[in-house]
Amino acid sequence: MRATTTGTARLQHIPAGHGYALSVSPGGVLRPDPPVPGAPAGQWWPHPALEPAWVHAADVDLVHLHFGFEHRTPAQMRAWVEALRAERIGLVVTVHDLVNPHLGPDARYDELLSVVVPAADAVTTLTPGAAHEIARRWGRESVVHPHPHVVDEAYLDAPRPAHDTWVVGVHAKSLRASFDVPTLVRARDAVAALADAGAPVSLRLHVHEDVLDPAHPRHDPRLAPLLAAPHVDARIHGPLDDDALWGDLLDVDLALLPYRFGTHSGWLEMTHDLGTDVLVSTAGHASEQRPVRTYDPVSASSIGVEIARAHRDHGTDIRPARPARAARVREREDVRALHARLYRDVRLRVCGDAPGGPR
Repeated sequence: MRATTTGTARLQHIPAGHGYALSVSPGGVLRPDPPVPGAPAGQWWPHPALEPAWVHAADVDLVHLHFGFEHRTPAQMRAWVEALRAERIGLVVTVHDLVNPHLGPDARYDELLSVVVPAADAVTTLTPGAAHEIARRWGRESVVHPHPHVVDEAYLDAPRPAHDTWVVGVHAKSLRASFDVPTLVRARDAVAALADAGAPVSLRLHVHEDVLDPAHPRHDPRLAPLLAAPHVDARIHGPLDDDALWGDLLDVDLALLPYRFGTHSGWLEMTHDLGTDVLVSTAGHASEQRPVRTYDPVSASSIGVEIARAHRDHGTDIRPARPARAARVREREDVRALHARLYRDVRLRVCGDAPGGPR
């Protein structure tokens, strides 16, 4: 039997080592991820808190599960849920991904969701469309709230550099499963058509070094010709730190997210924070997060039409409205307050005690 001596529930995020967890945690305070045996400091995966043994030994009131459980089996997740129940630890689940962007449509991931979503004491998600899908599939009502800002506060009103060339930016990184190379090819063709018509435009394409190795599991031979194509500004490097990434997104005019599937997008939120126009696929529910441009991933012509439209709008000074820094910070604090209420409610229902009282 555990006891708490403060009015704040003792909470473990899975994972805590992700910016989203900090952005929703009341007071911006986090219990760190438990160390992973044999892993370097700061690596939270595979997460030890997903083990029943951790649950039975843990001094927590609540667990908030976000992601990072796709390596588990449904049987393992059922055992984990049973351990939480046995210890009277509340479970909050945020459904970030109805389709895992690293796996694609996957029956086993669906099975994992079918364990944790029905078992949760509270479910949250980021868009009405995702909430509707959760209700249809599992009969669960979700608390829907906006994604808090991703970039540091200082970047929320950082100046946008001026330049003469209209730049479409794509971060292909290491070509995770959701990244659609054919859409990237069509985007390059659209930029080339604008350039051939005399417009000063370019496609800035970021790629991680590892994926250019033919032995890499996600190597795609179509990438090398794109990197060498006219009107493509190829940037080949390792993962960028936050300052380099945010600085780059400030410096592009249109961020393209060429995803074949997905649910929500933190990348989209970064562009919103920085006042960068963004073009996203209608697959999933990301287009509900913020005002964005969209293209139809099924249509071969849609991406070209939308890039041309974005360029035309840029020429007439039609730009996305950048949110005020104060408004974005206030939204984050509202989301934290919502989570504080949610955690108190779950703790009261699961533990049967008022905050601060003994179990």
